[in-house]
Amino acid sequence: MSSIRKTSGVFVLFFVLAISASHAQLKTSKYEIGINLGTLVYQGDLTGRLIGNYKPVRPALGLYVSRSLDSYFSVRASLTLGKISADEYNNYDSSSWHKYRGFNFSTPVTELAASLVFHPFGENGERKLSPYLFAGGGVTFLNVKRDWSKLNKVAYDEKSKVQIGLGTDTLYNTPRTIAILPVGGGLRYVLSPQLAVNGEFTYRFTATDYLDGFKYSGNENSRDGYYGVSIGLSYRFGGYKCPSVRQ
Repeated sequence: MSSIRKTSGVFVLFFVLAISASHAQLKTSKYEIGINLGTLVYQGDLTGRLIGNYKPVRPALGLYVSRSLDSYFSVRASLTLGKISADEYNNYDSSSWHKYRGFNFSTPVTELAASLVFHPFGENGERKLSPYLFAGGGVTFLNVKRDWSKLNKVAYDEKSKVQIGLGTDTLYNTPRTIAILPVGGGLRYVLSPQLAVNGEFTYRFTATDYLDGFKYSGNENSRDGYYGVSIGLSYRFGGYKCPSVRQ
């Protein structure tokens, strides 16, 4: 949490200085910087919900720099800091088999990604409200802490798939780095020639089933992943065209 505060403080300072400098000498530019605040949500073997594990919700910070290629496409480099976790014992009631298995994990997330962004109506700001889509690739750094101490060994004895699989899982180290494929979309609302707000959803596909530290004791045929929802503020150097031309 302290690292998020420090990083956001440095970026906000940079954000303010950049705005001040641009007012002193405003030039047309293809570059944009932004900051997003939201949360990351784990999806995998330890959650039985379609929307993933959202308990507890923890803050996530995103920073990015983008460059326009033309009116419809831009490239974006981003940094995301957050945390994902799941706790079967505490997040499910006594009627759920998740409660008896009782696995839990947590990990901080430091994500670096690059994406190609598509603006179907153009990104020059002629519309106040406009959608965008993106896809790319990246890498996420983890420090997974897994725990199975609350496993109910009466419900799952030593001959059960859970205990046999757990024996296999403990032979594998949890990943420290994973490749991701971020895919998502958002809505941008232009506030002024330089400023815009946005809401965004991003799903990260991965090639691992050890994001939560468990595979063979869970569903070994699936892959873990996580997604993010956020709202943010962006600053365009040089500005957009007047957003009042067309609604």
